[in-house]
Amino acid sequence: MITGIKTLFMRDGTKSNYIMAQDLFTTGEAAEQTGIPEGTIRSWMSRRPGAFTIDVDIIVEKSGRKMWTEAGLATLRQQRGTADESPGASYLDDILEPLLDAGSKQLAHYYFQQLPLRTLRRIQLMMANPSDEERQIVQQAVDQAINQGTTALLPQYVRLEPDGD
Repeated sequence: MITGIKTLFMRDGTKSNYIMAQDLFTTGEAAEQTGIPEGTIRSWMSRRPGAFTIDVDIIVEKSGRKMWTEAGLATLRQQRGTADESPGASYLDDILEPLLDAGSKQLAHYYFQQLPLRTLRRIQLMMANPSDEERQIVQQAVDQAINQGTTALLPQYVRLEPDGD
């Protein structure tokens, strides 16, 4: 718990020196005060971003450390009450959060590994057998490149006219 004179850097970039009329708590201290596991509080901060209000429930110091206000502790207790309506929800959050985080990270990595190849295949398909819309898009891109003086880079491309013209 921290009290006394404190310099806080607010979200809007302003700096505020004041004598704290309220106590501020680290996340660990907030866990002790509320009886909610620290990991659960951290999970809620990432999974329930709209549940906590910056500068009301949480004060973010210049270093990035998040300090909980008395109002924030009340909000945490309220969130716990919501979680308690689903038996075992807090326990499930503690188990699921690391799994969801790891799974989403793996999916993001796989997506970006596959993206270049999929994009290249799609471009090749557009060039080999374009739909009318794709033909127009490719033609506009070639025309823009020619207009910008890049004809030397596009010698193999010719206007994609529909057959029969």
